[in-house]
Amino acid sequence: MKALNCPNCGAALSAQSLKSDLAACEFCGTSFHVSPTLTPQPDMGDLILGADFSQKDMPGWEAENEDNLTFHAGPPPEIRCKFKAHSNSYHVLKTSGFMDNFDVSVSIRFFEGKKEWVHGGLFLRHNTAEGGYGVKVSMQATYSFGYIAKDANGQLTFSKIMPWASHSALRPGYEELNRLRVICKGSSFRVYLNGVFATSFVDERFRMGKIFLVADPGEKSSIEMGFSNLQVREAPG
Repeated sequence: MKALNCPNCGAALSAQSLKSDLAACEFCGTSFHVSPTLTPQPDMGDLILGADFSQKDMPGWEAENEDNLTFHAGPPPEIRCKFKAHSNSYHVLKTSGFMDNFDVSVSIRFFEGKKEWVHGGLFLRHNTAEGGYGVKVSMQATYSFGYIAKDANGQLTFSKIMPWASHSALRPGYEELNRLRVICKGSSFRVYLNGVFATSFVDERFRMGKIFLVADPGEKSSIEMGFSNLQVREAPG
């Protein structure tokens, strides 16, 4: 069967989602009209880079901490990671090239870990020498965003722009699927949670860098989490 994408959150949907001429997104709940040939014209930019998590060979992406990663055919194809307790984020995957303006989205779920500690998400415009931005979600249906920069000791540390906050669009608990989407354009950032607009902010610290998938077990917990339906698109006009 052909696949189509939700025009609201960008998640990949199967043709089984169709009800006559309507499709219903299982991620954000949006219903939308599609043509009989399953070629809707969503309000999203062209796909720049995707990832097939059913196999290790992913052109355009580089895996990190490979001994801690497993690949699952799905559906949907998923990359899973397992890490021990640690105060810093673990890198799971990164783009091979640097990017400036883009629309990135990924589906996330947690399998193991103490719900008070574990979280994960995206580092954006990030490089390991200077830092970048981070947007994360937790198993408690909360989210946060901030930036990574050098502290007084020259170490990269995460500073919150917005503290952890709950959001009704997020689903709490183990194995619950949540979709995170961030649009970066110039100094403007927009964050969507399961297709629902959550917040926006303006910051000019970093203009270009790589996109990372990251996992955070916290200092008192191990973590197992999965990522699927990763898409990088042109930023909307």
